[in-house]
Amino acid sequence: KHSSARNAFHAHSERSALSVLSALSTLRRLVAAMDGSVRELDVLCARLDRLAESLTSAKPLGAQHEEQIASEAVQVIQRIGESIAWAYGQRQQPGLGEAFAQPFVDRRLRDRLKALLADARGMRRDVHSRVAAQVLQTIHILLQATPADSTLFCNLTAGWYLNDVAATRLDFRDNEDLLPLWMTVVKDIATMLNKENLMLFFDPSSPTPFPIFTEAVRFYHHPVSQVRTHVQALSLEIFFKLQDEDVWTEPIFQLVLQESGSFFTHVCCLLREFWLMSDVSFRAGNKRDLRSALYIQNDILMYINDVFACDIPRLSEVLQEKLLRVAIAPVLLRSAVLQRPSAGSRGWSEGQVDVLSPVLAFYLLHDLLATLRSSAVFEAVAALLLRSELPEDALRLVAASPPRTPSQYFVIQASWGGTAQPGPFDQGDVASPDEVLYAMPALPLVAALRAHGRGSFAGACTRNWSLDALEEWLRSLDHSTERAGLAPLLLASCARLLMALREGGEVLDVAVAERVGSALSQALSIHHQLQWSTLAVAFRTLQELAAAADVPVGRARHVLVPPLRERVLNPLATELLHMLRRYGGDVQEAWVREFQEQWAQRQSSLWELPTQMRQRELLEQNATPELPGAVEGRTKCIRVLLGAWRFSAALPSAEGGSPQSSLGGLEAEAARRAMPGLGDEEGDESSRYQPGVPVYIGKINRVRCLARGLRGGTEEEALYLLPMKATLVLVRPDDLKPFWAVPVVSETLRSMHFKFGAENAPALANIAPHATHAEERTLSLEVPAPRSPALSSGPGLGGGGGVDRLAHTLGGPASALAGGVAAAGAGHDRMAMSVPGVPMLSQVAGVPLLASTLSLVFSDERRHRVACKILAQARQAVYLSLLDGLGAFLSEVA
Repeated sequence: KHSSARNAFHAHSERSALSVLSALSTLRRLVAAMDGSVRELDVLCARLDRLAESLTSAKPLGAQHEEQIASEAVQVIQRIGESIAWAYGQRQQPGLGEAFAQPFVDRRLRDRLKALLADARGMRRDVHSRVAAQVLQTIHILLQATPADSTLFCNLTAGWYLNDVAATRLDFRDNEDLLPLWMTVVKDIATMLNKENLMLFFDPSSPTPFPIFTEAVRFYHHPVSQVRTHVQALSLEIFFKLQDEDVWTEPIFQLVLQESGSFFTHVCCLLREFWLMSDVSFRAGNKRDLRSALYIQNDILMYINDVFACDIPRLSEVLQEKLLRVAIAPVLLRSAVLQRPSAGSRGWSEGQVDVLSPVLAFYLLHDLLATLRSSAVFEAVAALLLRSELPEDALRLVAASPPRTPSQYFVIQASWGGTAQPGPFDQGDVASPDEVLYAMPALPLVAALRAHGRGSFAGACTRNWSLDALEEWLRSLDHSTERAGLAPLLLASCARLLMALREGGEVLDVAVAERVGSALSQALSIHHQLQWSTLAVAFRTLQELAAAADVPVGRARHVLVPPLRERVLNPLATELLHMLRRYGGDVQEAWVREFQEQWAQRQSSLWELPTQMRQRELLEQNATPELPGAVEGRTKCIRVLLGAWRFSAALPSAEGGSPQSSLGGLEAEAARRAMPGLGDEEGDESSRYQPGVPVYIGKINRVRCLARGLRGGTEEEALYLLPMKATLVLVRPDDLKPFWAVPVVSETLRSMHFKFGAENAPALANIAPHATHAEERTLSLEVPAPRSPALSSGPGLGGGGGVDRLAHTLGGPASALAGGVAAAGAGHDRMAMSVPGVPMLSQVAGVPLLASTLSLVFSDERRHRVACKILAQARQAVYLSLLDGLGAFLSEVA
């Protein structure tokens, strides 16, 4: 045993020794390989040193020789950068990266790379573009691969080296990849900035103290979207680093603030260029170019919004001033104001070169108001259009031509090969230097308008004819302006301006409220000519007008209700009352049904402002598409009447009460007052007979039936019909308590549609075992928006969870499924050739609502006759009461 143990021990020792020797051998090979790789890299660095010396020295080179040297230099630079990046990426060998970087540092290759980038000697332009592109790519690789505590990283960031790289002026005309590469390197540098090292990238003794910002923002108006995106990301990165108030007193912040004057001017010039492109495409009917220009201008607006979100007050002040003076006032507002309907008699026409078409101007204004989150800009725009008088200087911005595009804007364009093409917006004062265009005015426009609103403005003021133009546009709303797509854009813009005015705490002048309210009432009075999509925005605008003008409480009611009553409520109620008395029978029943459907509608779902996507579709179609489920004819008249009545009723009077001019106030008013003609029986029965809640019914008469169509049409159950005055109640006996029952279906009779007929079903035997198919009788009902879970739950119906559309499909091509006829034949893939099987829809107030069909099957004619009599008499009584209430309501309103 001892001998065996000794042998095993010696064998294990020999294996361990061999393992150690193998590891040492592998280590020696790795060290030798690393030494060899480092020596090879040192040779490459020495070679690059000589090549760079040849390319940057004053010694002349022939074209062919220069080409050979440059090509080899590009390859060597690439190999050096990739080798060092690979070495730093070997985490299992921590010292490998430092060993590889040492030759680069020792031979001061960073200076050689900078010299190649600057090209003081003057290589051929195409040769230098290739060398510069490789240098920038290598610097980018090294900055990404080297740790912040490494020797190489410290070498690259010392002595404002990266500032010199960013400040190098390159020729971007021959290599389209060169500018994006340069922007990538500058962006890399910007991401390194933080509060602690910010001053290390600011060299006050240099002609370009902070080139990371000043050089990069010059290229914002480059035609390549990737470059513009880089400038946006880089500038926002720097702005975020300047959010700390402690930095606002530093020289670097003052420099950024000064340079932002020219940068934001160029941003706004580019924005209005895309506005002009949109206008040209819109007039030409080029939907593709129009869509592209609209998306790009919205992207610029989103960037502007991000700058405002940095929450640097002085920076925001510069941007909002440039945005108002360069773009919004002289382009958007001027285009809308100068081309008002009476502009033809004043010498203005659609051929005016420095104005946009009115439809596009209002679209862009609405898009701007819906995108930005700058209350100062909104307040200024609202003041320019909604005050009765304005400072003369402010009004002059709307009347005069836009300020010209700075000449430096075109000089920068030429640096990347662009051609200067001055457009209609560049015909302004050519005598003023660019510095005047970049500078901030002594009194910013926002400050002047706020002082004017407080009554402390000392300058001259004049009548605001912009308000006259806006009122004229509102009074011109008709079928023609709606077809052109102008009406909803105009109304939505007004609504957002009124929201901005209210949120800014400014009270709308009573004379302005009277003028705008009268114009909106006039638009609602011609509801026969306008689509509901336009009328809905008009109501929302009226809503915002009331909220902006209701200070003190009750003023909005005093100002807005009289024109609304005179032009909308009284005429509509009189017309509807005359029509109600003129017809009878089924027509009156349809009236009652339409009225109760409209009464049940929530105004908050009807008066929403159109989304930006729908506005863009509207503009591209050059027409106003109607909203899904829109109403026409008598139903639209009832909806307009109820909307105007509820709006008027929700406005508080001067005697007291809190303002209720919001949508919530309307809903509270609608809930407070019951529908005309609706008795107490419905409320009492609905509260007593709640689905699933046991209730005592005693010995009340009941009719037995089989209810089909429960739970999505998949189940049937034997139930009992109870005689009620205003509701349909179907119950099952309570197994635990005698004379108690559990309601399964409890729905109001006034909302149902009845259908009498016969239906065969074997399941009748469950009710009457001896009944035959001939004795079977059926009563079918359609229940819109049921409240009973037995009707509203189940596959494809609301009230349950998610709906599996693939589990409920109709086979066959979609075109063959029209009218419910499936044409799936042999060889058809049911999953590939199918459409969703959706539940039946019922139009309630123009909006599709889920409806359920319920069938009551009776075992004999006697039960069927008794049930029909119970329901018919109760429903008739409900409808007569509603009809009387409708007539009384219309008489009261008229």
